[in-house]
Amino acid sequence: MLDKILLVSDGIIVLVADTFTLTDAREAAISLQVQEHGADLRISNSIISLSVAVLEHLEQAEGTNVYFYQSSPYAIIAPFVGGVEIHRDELLKIKGAWEYSYAPS
Repeated sequence: MLDKILLVSDGIIVLVADTFTLTDAREAAISLQVQEHGADLRISNSIISLSVAVLEHLEQAEGTNVYFYQSSPYAIIAPFVGGVEIHRDELLKIKGAWEYSYAPS
């Protein structure tokens, strides 16, 4: 599903497949889970893998917004699907859990 993650000043842009929809982006439907590679961002039934570099960027960025754009090889301009905001406290907890569990000693 995931093509690319682009770092921007107030969060990240995620380029997603044409089949991705963001119908239910309420806070209850958004969760972060620590993984060896960084974290998985779960939104409804979709999982987006966030590397440690992306987590570090979000930790230092002006905001923790995740913007979704549909990526198609034939589209000139990628259509905007929607966006969500990750609570900074949740992000810092996940980053700390990754550092404790997986960071090289």
